[in-house]
Order: sequence, then structure tokens, then C-alpha cells
Amino acid sequence: MAGNIRNIILFIILLLAAACKNLVAPVYESIEQVEVTERTGTYITVAAEVNFYNPNHRNITLKHADINVLINDKPITNFTRDYNIKIDKDEHFSVPVEITFTLADLNTNVITSAINALLGKKQRLSYKGHISIRAFGVRIKVPVDGTTQFDLNDL
Repeated sequence: MAGNIRNIILFIILLLAAACKNLVAPVYESIEQVEVTERTGTYITVAAEVNFYNPNHRNITLKHADINVLINDKPITNFTRDYNIKIDKDEHFSVPVEITFTLADLNTNVITSAINALLGKKQRLSYKGHISIRAFGVRIKVPVDGTTQFDLNDL
């Protein structure tokens, strides 16, 4: 009897692992509503809605994000936040993001960024890290690595 229960539990674990194996990271679509929410002599806080698409054919829950943020390949901050956002299968969704960075973090980019802004060139915003999603009660760490463009004049 104990052997049967152990086999059933093992089967359920293998079934869940197989179901979660095909999970993929949500797909980045765009950043909207970018707004400087606070600015002092030493730091800037920027809030935005980051839009994604869940390509999975099952519901997932976004649990955690740990992302390094770079502008023009220079690190400016790390974004870490816990979430509990339930996302339906094949759904487009938004995640609120707020990052704070010091002006000193931007110093290495100031001249290049200023010249690019004056010339109307966009800045490269890169992000690399991981998010944790949950499906079927199992939490999975998914790598995130991407780049987008933004215009400093829009801030």
C-alpha cells in the first residue's frame, strides 16, 4: 500500500514537472505611461507600465522579478519586486514598475545621452535578470534578457 502511494505521488510530481517544462517567459511588448514621479538633486524615480504577452496555453502567476537595468550598456540600478499577478493563458497584461537611480549612476552616460537627445537619437534600455512564475503550484525561474529604445525627451 505504501509503495502504491509513493508511486502515485511520484507520478503526480513527474506530471507536474512535464507540464511546467514547456512554460516560457512572457514576451515583452512595450513600455507605456513612463513618468518621472520624483526628482531630487541626487536621484530620479521613474514609474511605468510594462506590457507583456503570456504565450503559454495555461494560466500563470507572476511572483517575483529581479532585473538589472542598463542604459547604453552602463548599469544604473537593480529592480527587485514581489508580485502576485494572475495572468490568463494567451493574455496581454501590464506590470507596474518603478525604478530609482542616482544621478551619479547616469554620470558615465551624461555626455553621450545629452548628445543623443539633442540629435533626436534614442537611448538603449537593456534589462537582464529573471522572473519567477508559478503554474500548477510549481514555481519556475525564467531568464529575462532584452533591449528596447526610448527617447530622453519623452521623460
